[in-house]
Amino acid sequence: MSLQEVAIAVPSASEAADDSVKGLFKWVQGNADLLSGAVGGPLVVGTLTPQRNGMTLAAKDVSSSFFGIYKQVFSAGFFAGWRGGSIPVIAAVPQFTAIGPVYLMCEQQIGSPTVSMFGASVVESTFTFSAQRRNAQIQYNATVPAAQRVPQHSVYRLLGAGYVPHVFRNMFAQMGIRLFSPHSYEVVSTLPGIRSLNERSKLFASDLASSVVAATLSMPFNHMFSWASCTPELDKMSYWRRATAMSGWLINNYREQGMRLLGRDLLIRINYTAYLFTGYRFVERLMVDFSQGSL
Repeated sequence: MSLQEVAIAVPSASEAADDSVKGLFKWVQGNADLLSGAVGGPLVVGTLTPQRNGMTLAAKDVSSSFFGIYKQVFSAGFFAGWRGGSIPVIAAVPQFTAIGPVYLMCEQQIGSPTVSMFGASVVESTFTFSAQRRNAQIQYNATVPAAQRVPQHSVYRLLGAGYVPHVFRNMFAQMGIRLFSPHSYEVVSTLPGIRSLNERSKLFASDLASSVVAATLSMPFNHMFSWASCTPELDKMSYWRRATAMSGWLINNYREQGMRLLGRDLLIRINYTAYLFTGYRFVERLMVDFSQGSL
């Protein structure tokens, strides 16, 4: 065989590289939902760590204002606001895989968005409850005297006090992008100044508006989860006593403190959840558009 024939028979390095790139591109196109969770989830969860830490402190502090809570978050310096955020960032990969592909798979099989959201929320909590509970405990312990610090649970302890509120928090939080957004789009698109925006900007605005509503609905459940994470006495109680203690704490707090505390807690929750799901949905849309060649 001549050298010319060998050159024809063996693909060049550039051709092999082109084939690899094409194969990778094809894989990305077929796995847009998975990549949305792997990329968008950790990105938004990591960025919003200070807001998540603020929610933890708010559950144990009824006297500080909205800005007072964040003053505590950053009390040890700017970057200290991201304290305890590494584990939730890692857990965000399966977390947002549940919010995306698991939800879509359930909806295709069952046909009920509500049941699908509940199923996705259970899967989401299974992967993230322990990481987010430990994050809450780390942040809380950093702001109280040594005598008041709570034990930091292992990330391998998947269940515990606050798990049930965590599931319902996740379910209500994702309602914005899964249930409310199509309806808010019709409203947002008619607002002055919005009508002139492009389609992607209108979708972003509708996701944000819907996520604000979802954040409001999910706030009580998140507050119970945060409080339970930093209240070790609950671990020794039965499930019924835990539920009674958590709901009683929540009701008594707002009965005693009134609208001032309720308004503060809603703002703190919205400041996290609205941006979390709007940011994730933005990445998800980009990945889907990319997979369809319309980006």
